[in-house]
Amino acid sequence: MPADKPIIDLAIIIPTLNEEHFIGYLLDSIAHQSVLPKEVVVVDAYSRDKTVAEIRKRQKILPWLKVFRIPRYTISRQRNFGVSQTIAPHLLFLDADTEVRGKDILKRYFEKILKKKPDLAIATNKPSTEHWKDEVYFRAMDWVFKISKPVWPMATCMNMYMKRKAFEAIGGFEDDIAVGEDLEIVHRLVKRGGKYSIISDPKIHTSPRRFEREGRIRFALKSAKSFIRIVRKGWRNNPIEYEFGHFNEQDQQRQHLKS
Repeated sequence: MPADKPIIDLAIIIPTLNEEHFIGYLLDSIAHQSVLPKEVVVVDAYSRDKTVAEIRKRQKILPWLKVFRIPRYTISRQRNFGVSQTIAPHLLFLDADTEVRGKDILKRYFEKILKKKPDLAIATNKPSTEHWKDEVYFRAMDWVFKISKPVWPMATCMNMYMKRKAFEAIGGFEDDIAVGEDLEIVHRLVKRGGKYSIISDPKIHTSPRRFEREGRIRFALKSAKSFIRIVRKGWRNNPIEYEFGHFNEQDQQRQHLKS
């Protein structure tokens, strides 16, 4: 039973929009960890599918799991709202299509956080499928994050740890940035003297659905174009659209085909 497991001083915040085919896998993977977070908060942007129903099913195995609904605006606003509903000194932002596979993932992640004492950190992302193309893409993304860290620190919010004090000191995510809000918060925190760490192990499993849906090369080019636009025009002048909440059952089936 969850009550019999050690509780770590961590709040997990998950934004959702039409994630009925993914959110259950993530919440189940959290419930099966050898240690459990003090708080799990899901902030839903009024999903039109059964996302909220899937979340509420998991309140039987995660009794302290809370779900809130706020009008859709940006994913940043959902994350900021989630933080406002928690008190733990350590925050972990996860996308709805991630999973913490293996019962000791959270334990090992949190141990690394306590040892390194970063203000912000990410764990290396691993694809939730076994397709070699996905593995290559995720390794390339990991390499880009590591090599750019000394000159232009960046990361995505597939998984992102933040110390609450650091989060509050910089005012959280800029909630009027529609795309690239995760890159922006890393850049802003490091610019203000915050410590940013990349944790190589353990790894967090993440769906490659967006790469598969748009095409890996097309998505890579789209991301590069977005980054160049950000550098030249600023975070709020990025025309690239982010398809948050536009995935279907076929995406979910592809993710778990070989998992």
